[in-house]
Amino acid sequence: MKKLLGSFLLVLLLNTIVEAQKIKYKDLFYLIETGNYKDSDPLLKTYIKDPKNVDDANANLQMAYLYERKVAATDVLFDAEKLVSYADSALYYYNQSLKYIDEKEVTKKNEEYYQAFQRRDIRTGKFGVKLADVQFDIENKSKALEDKKSKVQELQIYYNKTKTTYQQVVGDFKEIKADYPSETILYLQSNEELLDRIEQLKVNANVAQQNFGYFEATLKKIDKPGYAPARHMADIVDYKKDGESVADITADNVDFWDFEKWVDSFKEGVKEVIVPLRTELIEYDQSLNGLEERIMTDSMAMADRIKPMDGVLSKLREFDDDPMPEHLFKYKIADIKRKSNLMEHLYFRDSSNIDYQLNVATADYKFLNDQDSLINILIGRNLVEDSKNYESFINAQYKNLEGLQQYLKSSLDLTISEKKRSDELLSKLKERSKWLIGKTDSIPIFEGVNVGLSKYAPLVINDELTAGLYFSGRKPAAGYFALITDSRTQEMKVEFKVDNEHFKKQNLDLINTMLAADEEGHFYYVMYYIQQPEMETYAASICKIYTSDGLAWEKDIKLDTAPKELVINDNTGDIIIEYDIENYLGGAEIPDRLVLDKKGAVK
Repeated sequence: MKKLLGSFLLVLLLNTIVEAQKIKYKDLFYLIETGNYKDSDPLLKTYIKDPKNVDDANANLQMAYLYERKVAATDVLFDAEKLVSYADSALYYYNQSLKYIDEKEVTKKNEEYYQAFQRRDIRTGKFGVKLADVQFDIENKSKALEDKKSKVQELQIYYNKTKTTYQQVVGDFKEIKADYPSETILYLQSNEELLDRIEQLKVNANVAQQNFGYFEATLKKIDKPGYAPARHMADIVDYKKDGESVADITADNVDFWDFEKWVDSFKEGVKEVIVPLRTELIEYDQSLNGLEERIMTDSMAMADRIKPMDGVLSKLREFDDDPMPEHLFKYKIADIKRKSNLMEHLYFRDSSNIDYQLNVATADYKFLNDQDSLINILIGRNLVEDSKNYESFINAQYKNLEGLQQYLKSSLDLTISEKKRSDELLSKLKERSKWLIGKTDSIPIFEGVNVGLSKYAPLVINDELTAGLYFSGRKPAAGYFALITDSRTQEMKVEFKVDNEHFKKQNLDLINTMLAADEEGHFYYVMYYIQQPEMETYAASICKIYTSDGLAWEKDIKLDTAPKELVINDNTGDIIIEYDIENYLGGAEIPDRLVLDKKGAVK
């Protein structure tokens, strides 16, 4: 009931003030005293604007209180300019009130407007208001306002500095990541310019943290600022993702990226790993160059002195899974191995051993083939990008990118030229290895001889010998036998007669051969045989050949069925022709073998 009555009286009072179009301070003060600032503040401002009321001491004091309340209600960060303006207004009215409040004012109006300052006099025991108390309170409030105003302005400076410097650090870090998209590239391409940029990033990050420290300290000096931020430093773990968000400095937990820690870690990695690694790459390349020089100057094989590159490459692959120097080293190693192989067989072309020449030439061609693949891999790389990753290595060993490109171009040209030469030599030796060279003719020792063009029709070719039929064109067919020598020359060749009725060129696909030799290889038996048309019997020509003396004897014979094996009796020297009885289809009874003595007579 009392609350309703109070509200009624308040409304009545406001209506009375408005209707009278003249504000009575006594009525206005009632609104202030009851805390109805919503209604009292505009009326108080109107009242004090009246020239007649400018010197109203209490009204000026209440105006100061009004603006001090606004100061307390204004955000110290986002409305700092407004807060300072309110503080200036409050200070102005405090000064005005000091000017107009005197002994008469506090004595006459103490019970109405200055009850807040009443206190008991120690000497008289009476309650009253002293001018000094009022002045002292106004002066203290003014000092407090001046101090808060100063702190808020200072706070605004450090807030803006922290925000600006930290945003700059994040922006600089983003620019570094744009220039160096991965941490691998960042490490490999690190140079003085990059290290200076990163060091400046650390300096700026430190300044940002100092500014935040000042901001935090200043904030604590302000009474009830409305903010209590706590700093938290987050490590940069994922280079591609971390370090891009900007901290909210007004949050309870302010998450800063620890750029200083990251910079220290990066610089330590460059110093302890990258710089020594670059030195190792240069030294390894120099060691390969030195081996190649020794080969050329001393004509010595150096392949066994190649140092393993696993150690340096394992470190390098931690930053680059396909490093250019690895391919360059592989090419140089292949070149050293090839040249060393040639040094080990320096005079192979002077050898009479065709197989030896062919083996050396084949190995040389394989080395060149490997080099061709390796140099083309290098030529096909993005060398511009490689030059960024391995700038110090390239500059130290090849002066610049153009120097490396020239080295690779000349290496490619040389490899192509050498490969062509090697291919020609290899083809020549392969062709040479197919023939046994004699004074007047050559015997083919390869499959697929064109018997329409060749006088020789090989029936047997192995690593040791060849045998077949010889068609001179002037005489009937003859048999031939020759040992295959390293020099591929006809050092031991024998011709012998064969059954010309059956052993003809048109029957070559039907002719079979059997050979037998003693264990020491002193003599050989050679037998050609062919099945007679529509018969179980076979026509055969057999001979015995000594490797030292040549043809011992030759003989045409008839076989009762297909032979299975030629066997030499070591005791008697007889040659035994074992028949293939198991597959014999004839009706007549036949022996299981045919035996000739060592002089060719049938036993």
